[in-house]
Amino acid sequence: MSRQRNGGRRTGRKVVARLVEEEIVRAAAVCFGGVGYHATTLETIAARVGVSKVTLYRYVSSKEELLWRVFERTIEAFHGGLEAIVQQGLPPDETLRRIVHHQVRMLTTHLPFLAVFFSEEGELPAQLAQRVARTKRQYDRTIEGVVRRGIRQGTFRDVNPTLLVFAILGACNWLYKWYRPDGRLAPDRIADAFVTLLEGGYLSQPRGGDAVAPVLRTIERRLAELERLARPPAAGQTRVVREARRSVRRERQRGEG
Repeated sequence: MSRQRNGGRRTGRKVVARLVEEEIVRAAAVCFGGVGYHATTLETIAARVGVSKVTLYRYVSSKEELLWRVFERTIEAFHGGLEAIVQQGLPPDETLRRIVHHQVRMLTTHLPFLAVFFSEEGELPAQLAQRVARTKRQYDRTIEGVVRRGIRQGTFRDVNPTLLVFAILGACNWLYKWYRPDGRLAPDRIADAFVTLLEGGYLSQPRGGDAVAPVLRTIERRLAELERLARPPAAGQTRVVREARRSVRRERQRGEG
C-alpha cells in the first residue's frame, strides 16, 4: 500500500509540474508577443504565472530557452494537425479546404504563440533558427504536395504550386496582425471566406460553376439589351451581337455542366 501511495504522489507531482511548465510557456508567449522578447524579463513571466523567480528556474534555465519552447510548441501543433489532414487521403480540393481551416483555427486559438513565431525568430540562436527554417520548408512542401496532386488530377489549374502555397499561407498567417477574439468574425466564417476567395483562383472548375455562371448570365443579358436597343442596326451589328450571345451561352452551359 505504501508503494502505491508513493507512486501516486510521484505521478501527482509530475502532473502538477507539467501543468506549471505549460503555464510558464503560455505566459512567456503572452509576454513576448505583447511587449517583445527584449522588453520581457523572467521576473515579468514569473509574476504572470504567480510563482517566484526561484521557482521559475526549476523549470527553465533562461529566457532564451523559454523562447525556444514557445517556437517548439507552435511547430508541434501546426505540423501535427497538418499531417493528420494529409493522411486522411481525401481528394486534393477537400484536403486544401481542411488545411485552410486548420491554419485559421490554429492562428485564432494560439494568437500569442503566433505573434512570437512570426516576429521573434531573429532572437533565436543560429542553430535553432535554422531548425525553424527547415520545419517551415517542410510544412510548405507538404501543402505543395497536395497542390501538385490536384494539378496532376486536373482538379486545380496549372499554376505555380509554390506561389499558390505562399498565397494561401500568406492570407491565413496575416490573421495574427488583425484578428480579435472578441470581434464579429468567427474563425469558421473567416476560413470559409478564404476558401471561397482562393478557390476562385486555383480550381480548374469552381464548385457548381457558381463563380462563373452568374457573370456569364449577366453578360448574356447585357448583349440582349444591346441587340434590342440597336436602332437602326449598323450593317452586321446584329449578327455580331447574336454570335457573341451564342458564345457566352455555350460557355455558361459548360460552366454549369
